[in-house]
Amino acid sequence: MNLRLEDEFVSHMPALHRFAQTLTGAPDRADDLVQDCLERAIKKKSLFRQPNNPRAWLFKIMHNLHRNQVTQKRPAGGAEELDNLSEPPRQHFAAELTDVRSAMMLLSKEHRETLMLVAVEGLSYSQTADILNVQKGTIMSRLSRARDHLRSIVNGVEQSNGGAE
Repeated sequence: MNLRLEDEFVSHMPALHRFAQTLTGAPDRADDLVQDCLERAIKKKSLFRQPNNPRAWLFKIMHNLHRNQVTQKRPAGGAEELDNLSEPPRQHFAAELTDVRSAMMLLSKEHRETLMLVAVEGLSYSQTADILNVQKGTIMSRLSRARDHLRSIVNGVEQSNGGAE
């Protein structure tokens, strides 16, 4: 058993949990998705080919697991999940963070995923394209549109869904 690689997987749990919340919109489902992702990674660790980049590999596993779960279950989402993510702010910074988090939930799924992976997790365009199974140019376009849309929502210019690409 390669404890070093498994320890590396565990070190990425906070980032995995952030991405899982972005995908699911619900803390309890995010926890389940992180667990499923780590279980799959441990079972399939012999397939891991990039010893210096397990984080991107874990994100790809998580994205694929989530896509498969959505395809199988077609869970209902929307405003209820957004309410579960919001907490009353205790200070100005917390209020702004809540506004941004709420605004992110108004973006399209594709824009939300791209923004989370590139802007929050710091993955490259190429890594993000590989995780989401799209072209690098698509990531660049999604990111630009996601940032513009997020900015307009936060500034109160727009209050609608992210729409299609």
